[in-house]
Amino acid sequence: MKQWNRILAGTSLTLLAVVLCVPALWAEPPVREVILESDSGPAPSGFWEGPAIIWIDGIKYSGEIFYTAEGTMNQNGWHGTEVKVYDFGALGTLELSGRAKTIFAYVSPEHRWHRYSSNVRITGGTGAFAEAHGVFQFVGYTDWDLTGARPPHAFEGTHSKVVGIQ
Repeated sequence: MKQWNRILAGTSLTLLAVVLCVPALWAEPPVREVILESDSGPAPSGFWEGPAIIWIDGIKYSGEIFYTAEGTMNQNGWHGTEVKVYDFGALGTLELSGRAKTIFAYVSPEHRWHRYSSNVRITGGTGAFAEAHGVFQFVGYTDWDLTGARPPHAFEGTHSKVVGIQ
């Protein structure tokens, strides 16, 4: 009987070790809480460029955004596709692509204000973002002073969960 109890205990401990350790072999990389923000404006390069901030699990990193889009405009707004490349220096680059739209919320001869939204996914990255994957749903606005007193600018932000940031 004692030998049977030892065999049963040994087998139980072995099975417990397998159950606890094996999931780590196929587990996904950790999920990170990510907040992205940017405030960009048109640049001579044809892109919209400006400062960007990424918060990863509460840690802030500063960088730049390079934004380009193609689409169709009508009297109520614009919709199309966009590519956003964020450069966070030594941390790496993060590329997002997808669909976007703006709704002309306020229009006057001197001023236009647009509500912006987009649904994009990670399509590339380097450094800490080389293996990252996830989706973002941005909201923001575009502010146009048509008098020329100040240049147009766009602010956007999002909160998401991203897998694979190193």
